[in-house]
Amino acid sequence: MQAEILMIGTELLLGQIEDTNATYMARVLADNGINLYQKTTIGDNTERVVDALNAALSRSDVVLCSGGLGPTEDDLTRDCVAEVMGKPLEYHPEIYAHIETMFARSGYTITENNKKQAFAPEGALIVDNPNGTAPGLIVEGEKGIIVCMPGVPHELYAMLDDSVLPFLRERFDLGAVIHYRVLKVCGYGESRVDAAMGDLMSSSENPKIGVLANPAHVRIRISALADTVAEANALIDPVDAAVRERLPGLVMGTDDDTIESVVEALFAERGWTLAVAESSSGGMICQRLLAAGAVCLAGGRVYRLDAAATVDAKEAGLDWARRSMSELSASCGLAVVSDLRNRSTVIVFVCPDGEADWEIAQTRRDERMQLRTSVTALEHVRRFLVN
Repeated sequence: MQAEILMIGTELLLGQIEDTNATYMARVLADNGINLYQKTTIGDNTERVVDALNAALSRSDVVLCSGGLGPTEDDLTRDCVAEVMGKPLEYHPEIYAHIETMFARSGYTITENNKKQAFAPEGALIVDNPNGTAPGLIVEGEKGIIVCMPGVPHELYAMLDDSVLPFLRERFDLGAVIHYRVLKVCGYGESRVDAAMGDLMSSSENPKIGVLANPAHVRIRISALADTVAEANALIDPVDAAVRERLPGLVMGTDDDTIESVVEALFAERGWTLAVAESSSGGMICQRLLAAGAVCLAGGRVYRLDAAATVDAKEAGLDWARRSMSELSASCGLAVVSDLRNRSTVIVFVCPDGEADWEIAQTRRDERMQLRTSVTALEHVRRFLVN
């Protein structure tokens, strides 16, 4: 089968909200072996929504829509689907009874326009929405299938996972799955990763390999098509090994791992605690460790950027690290010092196994640079601890 996504809402076109629904839908479709042909975003305009639905149905078997199921005048999805599929809208009193119950439970007073949500195209399959008032709709016709889901993310996610996907898997007899594993590399640019494994990417068809960079890490995505997740993993494993061979010691973690969670695990193995002293990273090392719930973090301090302007940056780093260790009774110290004379940052790490320092370029002082510096510092600590 082939599917398309149609995102409906003028607020999406204006950039007023982030389109997380499309990202989630695309990922879930891929995980279930459903080919996504195209994603379209359209405003709240009847003529354009109708045109977009007709165009999508001319290319694909199923169109999954998000948004436009509310009670207001600009919620047009039901009417547009009814027009495209040639099925008049019908009133469903049981839907309205559910809406009344939801309002009563939340303590709000229902208004007359909420009856709009109780209409559905003739013969539509009504999809329960226990998390909101707007039910989902699955409408089948000669042109294909249109699936309508609410635009509220947590309502859509639950509906897609619990109702829509089981329907599609049964309706199209979907047996195969697309399963993937993500390897994460920090402190090593996308172009260098690509250069190290470009031939693997071009020669491997199943699994397929893709590389995507963000400020924190490079993601190497290995995806395989198979009948089961276990069979997909069997295809992925040798490619995973080949990637690690090309990037020895550089794969920080997989899937949901973050550099801070990996470093926390390494400290937990040793029973160590960490004191942090930062300048150019602006406190972001502590911020990341705190967000990850890192037990190893004893605390930290942020210094002014010019604190080491007149002294050797490495000497300042050692002093900051040791002083922080003493003040916070920590077994390890990590210092990030700006070397303003050389437009660089010096990272110093002190632990029971020894001391190490590294230098990286500091091209600017903005938040993106602080993120890069904090991730690089933690990655150097990781590499030191795993040799």
